[in-house]
Amino acid sequence: PNPEGEMKVTLAILGLGSVAALQLGGSVRTVQLGGARAPSRTSRVICGWGPDPVWTALEVGSIKDAAEGLKAITIKPADGAADAFTVAGQYVQIREIGAEKAGIFAIASSPTKAGDFEFLIKEQPESDWSPGTGWLTDSKAGLALEMSQVMGPGFKIDGVLDDIDNVLLFAVGSGISPIRSVMESKVLKDKKVTLYYGSQTPDKMAYKERIDEWKKSGVEVVCVVSKPDGTGWEGATGYVQDAAKAAGVPKKSAMLICGMKGMAEGVKELAAETGVDEKLVIANF
Repeated sequence: PNPEGEMKVTLAILGLGSVAALQLGGSVRTVQLGGARAPSRTSRVICGWGPDPVWTALEVGSIKDAAEGLKAITIKPADGAADAFTVAGQYVQIREIGAEKAGIFAIASSPTKAGDFEFLIKEQPESDWSPGTGWLTDSKAGLALEMSQVMGPGFKIDGVLDDIDNVLLFAVGSGISPIRSVMESKVLKDKKVTLYYGSQTPDKMAYKERIDEWKKSGVEVVCVVSKPDGTGWEGATGYVQDAAKAAGVPKKSAMLICGMKGMAEGVKELAAETGVDEKLVIANF
């Protein structure tokens, strides 16, 4: 067997066969550059999806705590690179200088916002298949890194929602990253928008300071905590798909999702139960 071919198949399954592969907005998902070869800046990615990354040396602009286990990080893209960021939900690859593995991170800021790219990145340990994110989340402003060009289709909603009145947004954990980008880009300004935003505990919920802004823009926000015991949480509990089911799914609805595989499958089941066409359950890859 061709080992390079095997790598291509393996990563194609990782990238497309699992909803979590690209949808965990700030969770690292990796690709191996050139199999087991020595590190090389010219190595190509064998991954079975998307273009090869073009790396640019950049640095961290700022880093701060966003929630328990989550960091808000900014990176200024190279001149002209932001022009390719046109659709909420697009992502970039980020790696240490010259590293073989790169993480995939959705851009949290809006395509309409000039300046630095913003990211919400989950703290993850290194493993056999992943560099983790500690090298980045434990860093300081000025850390040198390499970032790819903007990649992926993002949430492909242009022309798809013409006959839709209601859009339900589902996000858990760092999956709020591309969903935030959708809301703040105002592409849904003519729709009735409801966000179901889940986390294990209130302390693990990022962007709480932005919720009032989202509400003022017309978004109904339902925060859901799955492990409320001992937290003093008085809001909705359980899972985001269950909160949406309890509230009722309006007719002429579409659903945008970003989060772990179990949540995505639960939302798809809810869509099937309530008559939402599976083509209107839209992910950001």
